[in-house]
Amino acid sequence: MNYAILRTAKLKTMGNIGGSLAHNYRTIETPNADPNRTLKNDHTVATPEAVKQAIKDRLPEKRRSDAVLCIEYLITASPGWDGWGTSKEDMFFKRASLWLSDKHGAENIADVSIHKDVTTPHLVAYVVPIDQKGKLNCKNFLGGRVKLNQMQTDFAKTVADLGLTRGKEGSKAKHTSIKEYYHDINHARDFSIKTVSPKPEMFESKARYGEKVTAAVIEQVEPTVKAANSILADYEKARIDKSVAEVSYETLKKRVEPYLVAIEGLNQEEIAKVNVAMQLESRRIAVEDR
Repeated sequence: MNYAILRTAKLKTMGNIGGSLAHNYRTIETPNADPNRTLKNDHTVATPEAVKQAIKDRLPEKRRSDAVLCIEYLITASPGWDGWGTSKEDMFFKRASLWLSDKHGAENIADVSIHKDVTTPHLVAYVVPIDQKGKLNCKNFLGGRVKLNQMQTDFAKTVADLGLTRGKEGSKAKHTSIKEYYHDINHARDFSIKTVSPKPEMFESKARYGEKVTAAVIEQVEPTVKAANSILADYEKARIDKSVAEVSYETLKKRVEPYLVAIEGLNQEEIAKVNVAMQLESRRIAVEDR
């Protein structure tokens, strides 16, 4: 079973926002991201500074000192979903963006980013929580378990036909925040898998209880599996990079070895003369080859 995954974080200061944007735009080290694929990431706003300004422009002058200035959304799907790398992936992110616009109003979305430099692609959005009265009101969107549950259900419905489902409602599995989500991925080696089985209901059949236990266990171990996949991808990349580096080193060593032998025992002036002679010889060969 593959799940639609939606996480939120409340950012209360511009410092919090700046720290999140630094991760989002890869201006700081991001352990779970492949720097060779970072150029594939897509941002609706070019720079983190521009995103901060867009957020400031939407904030009302009068607000509580402890108000949530921005909601950070992380939207993705199970690592094993068959839509990754297909047209379904594009449709998934398009619908996620439209869902955010319908929920908050396009004018309140400061940035939407799609990360493809990680094992499982995901969307990150920065939203100023302005309610229908024009007030900064995060509670209106994320206040209470009922609203959070409804939000998860509403989003899952928009992508259900793509082969994704909502996590089990009423599950006792702990909700993972964005901060915890990234921590889990970046510290996968520290994991131990612990699951809590739901209690059987009175007169519940063995088959029904088995389905419930299976769904609960999948939901609880999914972050660990995702993190393990990320570590395996990082290991494979490192192994390939090591092999390429070793070949490059051996090639360079063969090219430089005659030069090192030629200048052995010479002083700086003599080495300079050898370098000039080698440059003249290289130019002569280049002319003859034309």
